[in-house]
This record gives sequence, structure tokens and C-alpha cells, in this order.
Amino acid sequence: MTDILITKYCNALQSDEKKTRNKGLEELSKFLHEHDSELQVTEKVTIYKNILRCFNDKSEACRELAVKVVTQIISSLDQEGDYFTYLMPALLQRLGGQEIAEPSEEVRLLEVSLLHCVINKYNPTLLPSYLNDIIQILVKTLMDPYPKIKRESCECAADLAETIPRHFYIQSESLITPMLQSVTHQHYRLRIVAITAIGKVIQYGNNKSVDTVIGPLAERLFDQIPMVRQAVVGVIGMWLVQLPERYSYFHRLLPLILTSLTDEVPELQAEALKLWDEAGKLYMQENENDLKDQMDFLIDDPVHYPPNETRPNLGCRTLVNRHLCKIVPPLVRELENWIVDVRLKASQLLYSLILNAEIHITHHLEKILDGMYRASGDEDARVVHNVENAAELIGYFVPPDTSCKLVLATMEDSANARQLRVFAAILKGSSRTTLKEKLTDIGNFLKRSETCCSKETIHQINLLNCCSNLMSLCQDDCTVIGYQLFVVMVSVLGLATEEFVTNKALECLHTLQSIEGCRSLQELFKRHIEPMLQEFEASSDSWSLCSPERFIFEAILTYAGSAIGLHLHTVGMILATCLKPEKDPEVKLKIFTILSTNIVCREELKQAPESRTFLIKLVEDVIIPNLVWRAGRTAEAIRTAAISCLYATFQHSADSTSPFTVSDTLATVMEPLTPLLLTLVEDSSKKTRLITCRTLCRLMKLLRMIGLHTADLVHQIYPVVLKRLDDVSDDVRQAAVMTLVKTFKPLPPDYCTEVSFGHLEVLFGTMLIHLDDPDPGFQHIVLGMKLTRNISLTIPMF
Repeated sequence: MTDILITKYCNALQSDEKKTRNKGLEELSKFLHEHDSELQVTEKVTIYKNILRCFNDKSEACRELAVKVVTQIISSLDQEGDYFTYLMPALLQRLGGQEIAEPSEEVRLLEVSLLHCVINKYNPTLLPSYLNDIIQILVKTLMDPYPKIKRESCECAADLAETIPRHFYIQSESLITPMLQSVTHQHYRLRIVAITAIGKVIQYGNNKSVDTVIGPLAERLFDQIPMVRQAVVGVIGMWLVQLPERYSYFHRLLPLILTSLTDEVPELQAEALKLWDEAGKLYMQENENDLKDQMDFLIDDPVHYPPNETRPNLGCRTLVNRHLCKIVPPLVRELENWIVDVRLKASQLLYSLILNAEIHITHHLEKILDGMYRASGDEDARVVHNVENAAELIGYFVPPDTSCKLVLATMEDSANARQLRVFAAILKGSSRTTLKEKLTDIGNFLKRSETCCSKETIHQINLLNCCSNLMSLCQDDCTVIGYQLFVVMVSVLGLATEEFVTNKALECLHTLQSIEGCRSLQELFKRHIEPMLQEFEASSDSWSLCSPERFIFEAILTYAGSAIGLHLHTVGMILATCLKPEKDPEVKLKIFTILSTNIVCREELKQAPESRTFLIKLVEDVIIPNLVWRAGRTAEAIRTAAISCLYATFQHSADSTSPFTVSDTLATVMEPLTPLLLTLVEDSSKKTRLITCRTLCRLMKLLRMIGLHTADLVHQIYPVVLKRLDDVSDDVRQAAVMTLVKTFKPLPPDYCTEVSFGHLEVLFGTMLIHLDDPDPGFQHIVLGMKLTRNISLTIPMF
């Protein structure tokens, strides 16, 4: 009866009707399951062979059902070597040919799943005989365009490697290239499976393939999907502890696991740290004899260790130290890679590498610093941040004597912003105890004009960061380089073009003020500006528009306050030199502006012991030579600036209760000054005429105070000023009226109205004319003028 049913069902598989063949397959599957224990091996094989023939059926539905039936048989029935003997040729024919015979993606997927089932089901002693066939099939299916087939093939290869590792070793390399194609597939789940499968294939296969896959795996650390990066971390962590030939590939594996320690996903960081710790502990166990002394005696963490960091175990540190020579050169190259993501990962690796290498990084410090200098100017802020953090670690682990020697030697010829950024970070991480021995060298280097006299904003900020980090770390120890730090800060203050840089420089100056125990910023300037001014006096004759010394000198004049009063002689010499008429007009305009707004108008300077000598020299040697008329628009601007400075000189004294410092000066300079002022009243520049009139007003008040207000001076001044009542500028006309009032009210003691009748007649006659001025406002100003009562009584006609 059994033979009849088997024959019946097998004949059904030969039918031309697809439905009949499908029915026959179902019946055979059912029959086989129900009568498995009763059937002889030959009968089972007959049924099995007939089902396998359906793998070549022209109907996709029949082929699909046949594969499912065989899979069911393999999964549920006892292992039979005969099944395997007939199955592998069938699968090889459908999947492993030059061109895959199975056109249906769904059927191919079922056939690969069937192969996977066979690998998991059959005794490892049977599989090696058909290893070549299985590998041939997998090589094809791993490159199948259908993602699900690729995924199933990867899992199949991984299980095959784990099942028969001794035999698989020989064939493993042939699977690597096909599997690598899936590592970059657009489906992230396929990428994960492929990475995991590669890990097992190499672990149980030929370890030489590590060199082939390490690059593609490293690229997956840039993957946007955290689970893909996690798969890479898992594989690398497994290899670090299980790969048979891992000692030969540590230098290839370490960069990947160390980079993952700084991944942006905290969970991935934690997993990488756990795997790295396990690898280090295993390395310690395997090298216990070599590391015995360190394990017994170097058990305490260093006193000066980065906060918020857990020190890696001895095995991790030793692993890194022994492979630094192979890791550092490619790492430095990657810091300059044209791809931003590569530079970012390299900077992350740099941090982890230094954290694990500790003091041993010193042997490679010069090469690492070169790479850090270039990377610290990266356009990506994340790279720069990582490099700064890495440089701070260098400060923790490398003695300042070594790090400063290398850094300062590199910047000897020309320090740039990138080098200063790295140096500032190194200083931040250094130890106060050891750094204070190098403070003098550091201060002298930073003070050099080649270092501190830069107009580049980023250079200035990094320079200030060096000073700030030094003061923050060393505190009172910085008093030994107080002058050097002061020079750096004032230089930046003078050369700064951005407000935030100016604020930063002032902040640093206040910090230095606190460290040196000064009560105010002016006291700090008093302590340190003398040698700076002496240097400027020596070089002032060569200053041009772009000379950094000029900017720094202007900053001193602006911010020093009363400290300038102690050095007026030196300041006067500098001003006399750089404000000579033949000097650069733009330089003179800048300095005249500073003089007008920050120096000559300060009352505290006029109380200084040298103020009289200074003001006389200022007016005689600086202002008067620049008031002389010269042709050209530039010369006109210089005259305006010079008269503005003179106006500011008189401004405070005219209203002061103690004006005698400036007044005494007038006695010396009035003779050459008066004709120049009268000339400037008729200058072509409206602004110059206006300021000159206002200057004459203040001059009259000061001259009265010291008894130099005479009738001759009145008669010398008023005719020139009177002409300005016809000026094209209403402001100048009004200023001229006020000047006439200040000139005649009150009259000088030696003024005789009878003798001066002609002068007064001209004065009042001209004023009467202007009572009919077209401008009603100016009429009102002239009408409101009040000269002395004596004049009106003596001249009845008015």
C-alpha cells in the first residue's frame, strides 16, 4: 500500500497541470511526516529526489512549494546524510552557476534559507564535504541584488564559519569581497547584518582578511545610524579578545575602538568603554609577567589627572603605548583629510589616544603637535574643540619642560594663531607646581613683538587665552612675569579691531591687577608703563600708519589715566617726534584725536609735577608747527586736528578753579600762537574757523586770569574776528559774536576808550549793519550782545 501511494504522489509531480503538481507536493510532504518511522531509507530518498526535481519546475509556484516542503523536511525530520547528498547538487545548480538559474527573487530567498537551515541542522562532520559547493553558492547570493537574499546569505556565512571553523578557514577569504558590498548598502539593517557576519567570518576564518575589511569598517563609524556604529564596535570588541591572531592586528583595531569611546551616543560610548576595558584586562592576564611590576607598584592614579575622566586600566594603557608608533603617523595625516567627517573622527581618536597613552605620548609629541597646529584652524568648530581638549590632556601628562620646549621652539620664527590656540590649551591642563619653573621663558616669549603685535583677531584671542590660562592656573606665581603679561595685554588692547577682543583684554588686565594687588587699573599702568614708553621713545621716529607701536601707544594714552602724569616728559618726547609736520598725516590725525579726547583735557594731568613743561612742549613743539598753513586737503585736516587739540587743552582750564598750569604756559607761547590763531580764523575749513573762534573765547578768559589781556591784544584780534560775521556758516558767525563779547567784556585795564574811539566806531558800526541780517535768529543774537557799560556812555551816538 505504501509503495502505491508513493508512486501515485510521485506520478502527480510529472503532471502537466500545475495544480496537480502542487497537490502532489503537499501530499508527499504530509505522507512523509506521517510515515517517517515506517519508511525505509530508500523510500524516503525516492520521495526526496522527486521533490527535489521540482526545483527545476517551470512554474514558480511549484518551485516555491517544493523548496518550502524540503525546508520542512530538513527542519522536522531526523538528520539523514542521503538528504544532504541530493540536496546540495540541486541548490548548486539553482544558485551557484555562472548565471543563477533561479529567476524568482522570492524562490531564491527560500533556497538560501533552506541552505541556512541545512547548515544549522546537519552534523558538522557532513558539512565539510560540501564546503566548496556552499561557498560557491554564498559567493553568488551575497551579491544578489535582492537585499533580503544578501541578508540571509550573510547570516548563513556567519553560522557556517561558527559551525565548521577548522575547515572554513581555508575558504573564508572568498566571502569577504562579496560581503563588503553589503556593508555600504542603503538598508541599514543589511549593513548591520553584514558587519556582524564579517566579524564572525574573520574570527573563525583567515585573520589576514582584517587588513581588507578594516577600512570599510572604519568608514561605518561615520554612519548616521547609531546601530550600525554599534555593530562595528561589537565586532572590534570581539576581535580584541577572541581573534586568534589579534596581536598582529592590534594597531589596526585600536583606532576604531578608541574613536568609539567619544561617540555622540552615550549608550554606544558606554558599550565601547566596556569592551575596551575587557580587552585591557585580558591583555593584562596574558602578559602578567611583563606587567607584574606595574601591577604591583603603580596602582594609584596620578595626583594631577584630568577631572571627569576615568583612568583606563593598565592593559589598555600598555596596549596603546606599544602601538603608538603605528597609530600616530596615519592619525596625523587624517587630521588634514579633505573630508570633514574624517577630520572629526581623527580629532576624537586623538583625544582617546592621549588619554590612554599618558606620559608615553611624549615620544611622539613633536609629530602630534604638528598635526594639532594644522587641525586647530579647521573650519569645523567640532574639530577645533576636540583638538583643544586633546592639547589640554597633553598639559596634564607631559611635563611643561618638554611641552614648552617643543612649542616655543616651533613658534620661535613666527607664532601663528593655531599654535597659540594649542599652547593655550596645553597651559590650561598643566600643573602649577611644574609650570611655574617655566613662567619666565613663557612670559618672555609671549612679550616678543613677533608674538604679541598681530592685528589678526583670532591670534589676539588665543594670545589672551594663553595669558588668562597662565593667570588662572598659577595665580600669585605670575607676579614674576607681571610686566610681560602687561605688555601682551596692552598690545592686544591697542591692536584690537573687535569690541569683544578689547573687552577680553581689559578683563585680563583686571585679573593681573588683582594678582599684583593693585587698587585700580591706573595703578597697574603706573607700575609697568615706564619701560614701554622708553622703548616707544627710541622707535617713534620710524612709526608709520601701520606700525603696531603707534596703536599700543595710543592704547596707553587712552587707558592709563593718571599714570601718564608720571611720565609726561617721555610722552612729550614721543609726541614731538611722531607729530612733526613732515610725518605721516594719517598718523598725526590719529594721535591728535587721542590727545584731544584722553590727555590734554584731563585735570589730574595738569596737577602733575611735569605738567607745565609738558604743556609748553606740547604747544610749542607739537601744536604750533601743525597750525602753520600748508596747501592741500590733508594739511587742512591736520590744522583742524591741531586746533582741536589746542581747544581741548584750554577747555578744562578755562572752567577750572586752578587754571594756572595752562595759564603759565600761555605766557610762554602767546607770541608765536596769536598770529597763527588769527590766520586760522580765516581758514578755508569751516570746522577749523569754528574751533578757532571757540579757542579764542577760552584764551581770552585765561589771559585775563594771568594779566595778559591788553588793549593791543584786543585791537589785534577783533578786526579779524569781526570779518567772520559775514561767514557763510551760521555756526561760525555765532561763534564770532561770542568771541567779540569775550574780547571786549570786560575791557582790559589799560584800555582807553577815547584813544580807541576809531576801533569802537568800526565795531559798533559793523554790529548795527548786522541788526538787519536776513537771518532773524542772527539778528536776535547781535541785538542781545552786551558790551561794557563804559563804551555806551562814552559814545553817545550809539
